[in-house]
Amino acid sequence: MYQPWLDEIADEAPLHPIDIVRDILAQVESLPRLLEIHYLLREPGLLEIMRVLGSLPEDERQRLLGYLAGQEQKRLQVRQSPAGTLELEFMDEVSFDRDG
Repeated sequence: MYQPWLDEIADEAPLHPIDIVRDILAQVESLPRLLEIHYLLREPGLLEIMRVLGSLPEDERQRLLGYLAGQEQKRLQVRQSPAGTLELEFMDEVSFDRDG
């Protein structure tokens, strides 16, 4: 999604908050979707995660989206490997703890 640079909009007349909300609503296409986004952004830490994911190069973001799309019905878990990297791991409904 294109986000204008501040210097590009500095010379424009300030927008009224209602105009901003209407523009956002037009882009998300429905009020329920806008409310869903609003409530999701209130989750602690989610905005920071979204900022990092939004900064991924397009090809890496598409790879991640493709992977996540194939795992819809599974529970996501994050593990830290001994090397210090984080791993996304999807668990089936019935699973066991590998560490125990």
